[in-house]
Amino acid sequence: MIKRLFIVAILTGTGHFVNLISLKFITNHANEATIAFIGELDSLTLLMVSIIAFGLQLSSTRELAILDKDWQEVYYTTQSARFTLSLFLMLLGGTGFIYTKNYLFFIAPVIALNADYALYGRGKPVLGAMVAFIRVFVPSITIIISSVYFINELPLLFCLSIVISYFLVGFVVSKILLVNYFVKPSLKSLLKYVKNVKIGLANVAYFFIGVGILNILSYFNSNQAISIAYMALKLYMIFIGVRRIIVQSFFKEIKEMRESLKVDYLSMIAGVMFLSFFLFYPKLVITMLFDDSYTAYQTTFIILGCAGFVSSITSSSGARLLLKNKDKQFSYNFIIAAVVTIVSGICFSLFMVDTPSLIALAILLGEITVSILNILSLNEKGYLINRLKLIYPVVLIAFLFFVIKYCFNENIWTFSYSILLFSLLVSLYSKKVLKTKSLSYNDLTNDKNKK
Repeated sequence: MIKRLFIVAILTGTGHFVNLISLKFITNHANEATIAFIGELDSLTLLMVSIIAFGLQLSSTRELAILDKDWQEVYYTTQSARFTLSLFLMLLGGTGFIYTKNYLFFIAPVIALNADYALYGRGKPVLGAMVAFIRVFVPSITIIISSVYFINELPLLFCLSIVISYFLVGFVVSKILLVNYFVKPSLKSLLKYVKNVKIGLANVAYFFIGVGILNILSYFNSNQAISIAYMALKLYMIFIGVRRIIVQSFFKEIKEMRESLKVDYLSMIAGVMFLSFFLFYPKLVITMLFDDSYTAYQTTFIILGCAGFVSSITSSSGARLLLKNKDKQFSYNFIIAAVVTIVSGICFSLFMVDTPSLIALAILLGEITVSILNILSLNEKGYLINRLKLIYPVVLIAFLFFVIKYCFNENIWTFSYSILLFSLLVSLYSKKVLKTKSLSYNDLTNDKNKK
């Protein structure tokens, strides 16, 4: 388990490291208007990804994980449905004459033909992490180069990099799985979306509990607020991506309560670190990742750090609801959480100060909502208590960040030493936690009763 996760972490970490470097470059070289526009393009791309997935990706991953034979039929039917829907989305590119960013809809078919979800369904998380690295690396390196040499062409080159990355990933996946890259469109295949409409609505709803909220709040906030919020949310989505990779790496095993507890534990460690960086070393971390002017928005990053930790506690909950065929509850939970995020974000923008920290607060409220609702829907004895029992020693260890900073000031050396010491102590503690016998008595009892 740890070996597999380590390889996935290296690949994912490298991709995100390049992504972080791109954030530094764009904040140093681009103005607020350009950053805000890139944010809207990025958000629109993710919206297309969510619409094309629309529950089909999650349900197909579940089917591919269960089936040993005839999985290719599920793959081709799913890809045909995705490609057909993308052709309709492509027609929306004509609205680019009204809103320039909408030209991006023309690339919908390339996004649809990417089937990296199938790698996770077929139990190939390492290869899945490899292609995910490609998808992150190409746009990131494009931003880095364009920010320095082609700043005026940055939006166009960013769009081209998205096309190239999705094409490369889709082509590589088809070769790995020995399936065709191109599929025939079929109107009949769209019925598969109808069968998964509940999951689909949840999938699109969750998009707005993140960078997707900018698609709406860009109409209510200034370019400055949107550009700052985009950079902060971009960092937050990197954390969400790490958390998602952890869950996807053990998608087949997560059906077992004990395994889900392990997955949530690993996610919570990431959540504690994410929060600690901005809570104890805000100025240092922000200046490392962004322009110095971003230190004025420490509150925004701290709030998103809280959102990251809250979401990590229930990382496996959504997948477990699907595996238990509780699609209805899964859908309702994410839709309600998305409504909370959107409504609170709009209200904050209209009736309070135009600031990125309130956009972050809307995300936090959404994450709290979906976490609470998922826990209630699973209705597993001691769900929250078991996880808090596991993670509280890690939270205590995290205070080393504060102690070391207090004793030796906030600088790169104390920050590096804090990370090293935290990692060492958590690793020693985790060796015991990740053994089956160290899990909660309630979890073990529930598993035995089920058998």
